[in-house]
Amino acid sequence: MNLLQTAALTLKIGEKTILKDIDFSITKGEIVGLMGPNGAGKSTLLKALAGLSNAHSGQVLIDDHPLHTLGRQVLAQKLAYLPQGHDVHWSMSVENLVMLGRLPHLKPWQRPSEKDWLIVRTILKKCDVSQFAQRGIQSLSGGERARVLLARALAVQPQILLADEPLAGLDPGHQLEIMSYLQQQANAGVAVIIVIHDLNLAKRFCHRVVLLGRQRVLDQGPVDDVMIADKIARCFSIQVVTGNIEQIPVVIPVESLGFNNAE
Repeated sequence: MNLLQTAALTLKIGEKTILKDIDFSITKGEIVGLMGPNGAGKSTLLKALAGLSNAHSGQVLIDDHPLHTLGRQVLAQKLAYLPQGHDVHWSMSVENLVMLGRLPHLKPWQRPSEKDWLIVRTILKKCDVSQFAQRGIQSLSGGERARVLLARALAVQPQILLADEPLAGLDPGHQLEIMSYLQQQANAGVAVIIVIHDLNLAKRFCHRVVLLGRQRVLDQGPVDDVMIADKIARCFSIQVVTGNIEQIPVVIPVESLGFNNAE
């Protein structure tokens, strides 16, 4: 059963069509990568999936229910959205910021239980930010804040995680650690939709990939079927070499084909 799916979803900003007739789905335990060149509509699509913007036509379904029919608290418990960027406008400790992820599970004015604090402490450790627990969020670097904000999203313990470029600003080691942790989440049953630019990490960690471009889905399917040279060339207008190094898949961009050649 699909946890989330779109049906003929068309998204506009003003009079401009961003995406048209988008159909895709995700099931329990999958990582689906949304990929495409800048301006392809990846972030716009993710916002629509999170219920933060309205579709011009078509719909988003969660557990076969139209997204707009779900109450806010129910939606907040089922789905966590990690937006692009690492700006934080609140002055609070890292620990308290991550605790905000538990709010959908609390009644108004209810104090967090020991179970809630245990969840927060576990996720702080998993995201490698437990050492910052008592520090103010504003004192952290951009990469450190990125990991804290991911921890806040994961504290929801959602069925569906929508992450918009969660690896941006992270060093290679933390990129690998975060993708490994998202993989653990998927193995535990979470459906993860991630906007990702790194071809190698997408090839290695995603189960399926959706390639966006020219206001539509250019291709989608299992990662090994989609992340191949000719399809990558159509989407990104680049020539790549694909292969394996010690059984780890790699995708190496070698030449731009010019933006005018993109599909």
